[in-house]
Amino acid sequence: MHRTYRVIIIGAGLGGLALAQGLRRQGFPVDVYERDAHPGARPQGYRIQLDEPGLTGLSRCLPAPLCQLALDTAGAPPARVVVRDRQLAVLADRAATGPDATGPEGSSSGSSSGPGTGTGTGPRAFDRPTLRQILLAGLEDRVHHGARLVDHSREPDGTVTARFADGSTATADLLIGADGVGSAVRRQLLPHAGVEDAGLRLVYGRIPLDPATRARIPEWAMAGIFTVVTGGPGRPHLGVGPVEPATRPDLAGRALRPPVALAPVQDYLACLVGAPVGHPGLPDFAELRRLGPAALRELATGLFGPDWHPELHELLRLWDTDSLFPLRISTAVPGPSWEPGPVTLIGDAVHAMSPVLAMGANTALRDAGELLLALTRAAGTGAPLVTAVREYESRMADYAFPLVAASRETGRRRVGQS
Repeated sequence: MHRTYRVIIIGAGLGGLALAQGLRRQGFPVDVYERDAHPGARPQGYRIQLDEPGLTGLSRCLPAPLCQLALDTAGAPPARVVVRDRQLAVLADRAATGPDATGPEGSSSGSSSGPGTGTGTGPRAFDRPTLRQILLAGLEDRVHHGARLVDHSREPDGTVTARFADGSTATADLLIGADGVGSAVRRQLLPHAGVEDAGLRLVYGRIPLDPATRARIPEWAMAGIFTVVTGGPGRPHLGVGPVEPATRPDLAGRALRPPVALAPVQDYLACLVGAPVGHPGLPDFAELRRLGPAALRELATGLFGPDWHPELHELLRLWDTDSLFPLRISTAVPGPSWEPGPVTLIGDAVHAMSPVLAMGANTALRDAGELLLALTRAAGTGAPLVTAVREYESRMADYAFPLVAASRETGRRRVGQS
């Protein structure tokens, strides 16, 4: 017996769009509702590192040509994550995959048997806007922008109705909250499941990798997929990771049939400066958000005194001022289990985590792949929808919440996360 379920996804981030791609490919009627007026309405970051969990989720959800396009437009820096002290002495240098990297390869990737599980590649560095453009390809008629969810309710027939700020509604068999840290779906579904301030503030930007800047970038900044320079708990830190697509995105998209319109992207070094709340050089977040790019640059570079290696100061002089914006880091608070039903959550909506293990996007994409598998199995066997939701939520809790805890602990030890 085969059936499909009507699905509503709230949130057009990486996880929500990947899941929509997979559901549509399997014949499920799906619509995505996004509160932003358009895809570029607000800055969402630059570099995304995907390891096996995220790459597997991507390959499960995307049609093969789009998955290959994503890989072709990603970079593959040396698979090393390096931690250095403020004088650039190496504190840790490890492979970016395996049991000591972003999570245990066996448990973290958790590859269920079946087609499309795995890519045969090592970790990749993606340009986030490019990846999002790829995930939107072919979904233009199913993604509704400017749709802010107000609430949802269960109907007598077991379906779910979503209500939006403009007065419109949508009804489906399953409602999925993929709406990030401030999830409106989570607030109603799991009011006991909190999100707390992780006590870290970041200023995020890029360094263009043109011939002039490449000659001035120290070798250590390009030696791995990500490098952290830390002053230890209570002090600022810097993180850098190169993004050098194997193929120019605009050319790769144009070569596909049918073509996918992708913006050209210059190679760059993603560069962030972070500090814990309470650092004397850091204002509160409301004030941080009011600062323009030039003031953000002055504040962030001023966090590093003369006791930091001169090469770090030289690197920060190459920061593209216009690319800078502030970020506040949040983390999920453990809560009690809940009863599965026709509403569920993926990604940061349910397990927001500190970025120190680079597992946020990886886990959101894994969620998309796991939920897709569960729904496809249930539809193929005629099992009740709640069976698929229960299966997904049980697996997700097993792999995601330990990562939230591990990210919190690593963040406390390395960069002063609260």
